Amino acid sequence: MANYSMEIIPPPKEGTAAVLKMTVKNKPTIKVVGKDNYICGTCSNVICQNVDRGQIRNIVFVCPNCGSYNHIKGT
Repeated sequence: MANYSMEIIPPPKEGTAAVLKMTVKNKPTIKVVGKDNYICGTCSNVICQNVDRGQIRNIVFVCPNCGSYNHIKGT
C-alpha cells in the first residue's frame, strides 16, 4: 500500500466543482477496498483510504483536520 499526497488548491468558486467535506476528524472521507491511500497535502491526514489509482476523479476534498482543499493530482 502506498500513500499519495494530494494537491492543495484554493477553494473553488461555487458551482464549479464537486466538493466533499467530512466533519469527523481522523476518519477518511472515502474508504473502499483498494491498494492506496490519498493523504492531505497539508497535514497528511488520510482522506481516501484503500482506493485504486484513477478510481476517483474530479472531486475536491476538504480535510476534516485542517480544512485544506485537496485535489488528486492529475485528475
